[in-house]
Amino acid sequence: MEYEQMWAYQYDDLGLYVCPVEIVYIEDDDGNVTKTIPPNSTEVSPDDLVHARWTGSGWVESATAEYLESLKIIDTADESDGTKALRAVADILENMVRGDA
Repeated sequence: MEYEQMWAYQYDDLGLYVCPVEIVYIEDDDGNVTKTIPPNSTEVSPDDLVHARWTGSGWVESATAEYLESLKIIDTADESDGTKALRAVADILENMVRGDA
């Protein structure tokens, strides 16, 4: 039997969001189906939180206000769209290197 692909959201030992993981359906010889959600996962989506942390009952934002403020892109008429895109990529890479992402 085919089942719709469903996703769970995995978190680490600190409750921080890691990645989406597929929910697996296992059918036994009698036709009974068990939905299996991987350990440290929930079906509740973290939506668009920057640094989502699972509390056991829901996701909360764990990024500081200063960090969230630093992610805002300043829109200036002097920069082309290409320059803005390069600046955004540079910011993402810098955050990854520092361990913020």
